[in-house]
Amino acid sequence: MSQSPKKIQFILFLIVFTDMMGFSLLFPLFPKTLEFFLAKGDDVFFRLFYSFAKELSFGGEEKYTFVLFGGILGSIYSLLQFLAAPVWGRLSDLSGRRSILLLTTLGNTIGYLLWLFSSQFWMFVLSRVITGMMGGNLSVASAAMADQTDEKSRAAGMGLLGAGIGLGFVMGPLLGGISSQWTFLDSYFLSGEFVIFPASAFFAILVSLVSMVLVYLFLPSTKPKTIPDKEIHPFLSLKKIESRNLVRISLLNLLFVLSFSGFEFVVNFFLSDTFAFSPKQIGFTFLYIGIIIILVQGGVVRRLSGKISEKKISLYGGVVVVLGMALLTVFGTEMIGLFVSLFFLAFGSALVNPGLSSFASLESGKGDLGRSLGLFRSFGSLGRAVSPIVFSLLYFQKGPSFAFLVSLVLLVVFTILLGKQQERTT
Repeated sequence: MSQSPKKIQFILFLIVFTDMMGFSLLFPLFPKTLEFFLAKGDDVFFRLFYSFAKELSFGGEEKYTFVLFGGILGSIYSLLQFLAAPVWGRLSDLSGRRSILLLTTLGNTIGYLLWLFSSQFWMFVLSRVITGMMGGNLSVASAAMADQTDEKSRAAGMGLLGAGIGLGFVMGPLLGGISSQWTFLDSYFLSGEFVIFPASAFFAILVSLVSMVLVYLFLPSTKPKTIPDKEIHPFLSLKKIESRNLVRISLLNLLFVLSFSGFEFVVNFFLSDTFAFSPKQIGFTFLYIGIIIILVQGGVVRRLSGKISEKKISLYGGVVVVLGMALLTVFGTEMIGLFVSLFFLAFGSALVNPGLSSFASLESGKGDLGRSLGLFRSFGSLGRAVSPIVFSLLYFQKGPSFAFLVSLVLLVVFTILLGKQQERTT
């Protein structure tokens, strides 16, 4: 059954939306989940993990230890994405996007199922390992979107995909918080000392199953003709990649994600420490950021696509992000300054992400999109793996202004290097 490109694009939007929503459900539950395992007191693996975080923290203070502990867990997930994204992307070039997305969404479902039955901390970590490995499927979805768009509409397609990712990240924590209040499974799971918030884990399973059904029913089978490399992971054959521009764009993605996700990680503590925001208020602050990103990627980027180049979309975004981070560094301690700076940060990042994704896709051959976008996504995952630990250490050792200043410097370097980046000649 053939589907129109527009319909397939919308299905891909729904797939990444449900995928990111299921993944981010856990975010507001992380602290209480860690406290749950800490309170059990009989989990040797947890104690070893916690002791490692305590050694890294400053003076072993409980607050810093917990932050670093969460950062390390988040880094594990992103590190696995870094390793897996190019593999899934390359396999999708060889076996088709649909079959690989079915496999990864099934893997996510198994990971969430393991979360539901995590009576021990090692099981919870294993669930994060599985979902981290399967999280590389964003590169496959990006390649599938590139399959359905031409060069003029590529940025618009990536913008739609980015809007789905952004909406999923907004709705996930919101539904995670709401589902944490559901108690219909508590008598079955909590009495047996399984993981806290079983209803949230159950909801994540359902969301993942919905994503799998969407892939199965609506995404057509594709099998691009391509010759397989001996090395399925591009990092094993970086020198063999014909487009050096692709490698440079991927490195730019690493730099941007490192700086921006570092800000995203520590701004939670900044809002709590500086403005005494409650978790609910922090959640609504991120809702404000998410709405801006969704509107820009779903509207502004789609209007710019085909009218200006992907490099210019990314470059304009970089300038706006630099402006936002500068405002946050100087005026962030004032409420008005905070929300004005967050507006520019959200607006700029909503231009950079789809612009860079589209830029990278245009540097790929038609039969090589999965590997190329897997390489691009994996560099971003590497930045996301490093940033929680690096920026939490900067924040607690030097203070928020210094952490934001470091992020600002990195963003300035990113924007300058992006301005010097060559565009593909046709």
